[in-house]
Amino acid sequence: MDRYETFATWIFIVFGALIIAGLMAFAITTVDKPAFLFSFASACAAFFLGFAVIFDQPRLYGLILFASVALIAASITAIVT
Repeated sequence: MDRYETFATWIFIVFGALIIAGLMAFAITTVDKPAFLFSFASACAAFFLGFAVIFDQPRLYGLILFASVALIAASITAIVT
């Protein structure tokens, strides 16, 4: 594996699995449907981050990363309110 594939693998594992799955689990336990849907959409966006790295698309990577972070913020806002 070269450097990009290793970096993409860590994006899948750390960002997608740990952070967003924790938000999804919290939304499920508090029965907060909008928060779950926002965090699920963020997980789907984070999944595609790895492909943007593998195919060397930095502009697409930034766009997807921004969308994922915005969805995480929306999920946290939905949990708080």
